Amino acid sequence: MAFRSLNRTFAGMKQVVYAFDFDGTLTRSDTFVAFIRFVHGRWRTMWGFALFAPMLMLMKLRLYPNWKAKQRVFAWFFRGMELSRFDGYCRDFAVMKARLLRPKMVALLEQALADGARVIVVSASIENWVRPFFARYGDRVMVSCTRIDVREGVVTGKFLTKNCYGREKVKRIERAFPHRNTYHLVAFGDSAGDDAMLAYADEGYKGRKSAAHFSKSEHRCMENREQDVKDGNRKKAFIGEALRFAVVGVAATLIQVGIYNLLVGRMNYALSNTVAYAVSFLFNYVASTRFTFKVRSTARRGAGFAFSHVVNYLLQTVLLAFFIHLGMNERLAQLPMFAVCVPVNFLLVRFFMKK
Repeated sequence: MAFRSLNRTFAGMKQVVYAFDFDGTLTRSDTFVAFIRFVHGRWRTMWGFALFAPMLMLMKLRLYPNWKAKQRVFAWFFRGMELSRFDGYCRDFAVMKARLLRPKMVALLEQALADGARVIVVSASIENWVRPFFARYGDRVMVSCTRIDVREGVVTGKFLTKNCYGREKVKRIERAFPHRNTYHLVAFGDSAGDDAMLAYADEGYKGRKSAAHFSKSEHRCMENREQDVKDGNRKKAFIGEALRFAVVGVAATLIQVGIYNLLVGRMNYALSNTVAYAVSFLFNYVASTRFTFKVRSTARRGAGFAFSHVVNYLLQTVLLAFFIHLGMNERLAQLPMFAVCVPVNFLLVRFFMKK
């Protein structure tokens, strides 16, 4: 394979160093959400992310710092937990979720070790749960990830180091292997957060099929360019859909708010919201298919759209009652309700319209 011939080529000349991203590269999916769900269960995880949906939407649109959003979510779930308990969850997670690792990428990592190369895993995930995945390799695999702050044996919810993302990954590699001209760096990643590391490497491989790309390195540049174009088109499409959704959402919201305010003095606030929501729903579906996502209206999409709005309606009703219970005015209570429900609704509707 290519990595064997590569090591033979540089044997006696330069040390070979392999740098691996963790989430999505060595693993099949992101472990941040998976770990939270492992510890707190499905429903508490869904509720927590629903509360942070507006902030996460801003993060996706690059209007809110990635590290700050991640730290706030982490703090909500783990602040105040004893470190010993947290580390126990981390060890159990690595054992019970070992299937998250990609066999081909693990085989590549192990072959690199067998060939005498140095290996480092650099990830934005929390080091406490990444490190146990590689415990069997001892100090042969270095792990450099985001580290958390602990005071008197209790997790504070803050990060002790910078989020290991983007340029920070390059700094971690430089710290572990400071003399850059003495080694040949091969790096593997799968997202924009790995681009700086891949550009810094002598050989950078990006994508879910990194192992295959590595064994066919002559096609790497073309494949990476094509992947970058696809990623760029996806981002543009997502932003366009989000903006169109916002326009339709504002119109539908104005319809709902107008009808709600006309009825709320004449009937119960929950019934007023139900009638207003029904009218807004009909407008929203037509506009979503023809304008927002530009798809043909089908029974399946209609059912998915309806399901999304049933979830949204229930969430609205619960939050509206919650904010009114806190003492807010019946009309003003809609403002924080929409702040949570609109981003959640966009993600649900987009899923059913596009899949």
